[in-house]
Amino acid sequence: MAGQARHRALVAVLGALALALAGCGASKDEGISGGGKVIGRTVTVYSLTNDPGGAGRSYVDAEKLALQEAGGRAGSLAVNFTSLDLGGADDKLQAQAARRAISDPQIIAAIVDATTVTVPLFNAAGILQVAPAGEAALMRDPQALPSGKRTGDALAPTADSPTFKARFRAEFGRDPAPSAEAGYTAMQRVLKAIGDAGAAGNDRNRVIDAYFAT
Repeated sequence: MAGQARHRALVAVLGALALALAGCGASKDEGISGGGKVIGRTVTVYSLTNDPGGAGRSYVDAEKLALQEAGGRAGSLAVNFTSLDLGGADDKLQAQAARRAISDPQIIAAIVDATTVTVPLFNAAGILQVAPAGEAALMRDPQALPSGKRTGDALAPTADSPTFKARFRAEFGRDPAPSAEAGYTAMQRVLKAIGDAGAAGNDRNRVIDAYFAT
């Protein structure tokens, strides 16, 4: 039953995506174009998480910490960070948040849980999606990948860093929530992929390739 529900949700999202792409003409969402390059040497990593100013605050702060420790850069590129509320389990709110991120011409990657909404939208846009949680199987499900290729992956579990909690506390004056280190690690992986892409770190497709090469 769960599989059937997931399939129906995917069909609905992909149907809406197809209509948007067919009817948008010159006013189409800028990011829904299958990758492409960011103009200039400044890129933006998006974080879409639930209640980023409340329950998800530690998670977002951990992402900020990883970027801060990298000096706000990945390779030769300056990296900006934007956090959006994913909208809980509401598919419409998830779609709104995803499309808002995708429409930013500076977006290079997104850290966002794998759902029947987020996976096909970011895949169609050709934007790297690193998913710390959610339905990991969607990241490899052909039905969820309208581009026909993988553009993201679930974040593999990692051992807790013995110093992460102390560094987080020193920066923010409080202990991190249990989920925070996943956000930190996800940002590290994204920054590494951008850096590993070298001079092509502003090329979304090359960043995806670099992520899978590690």
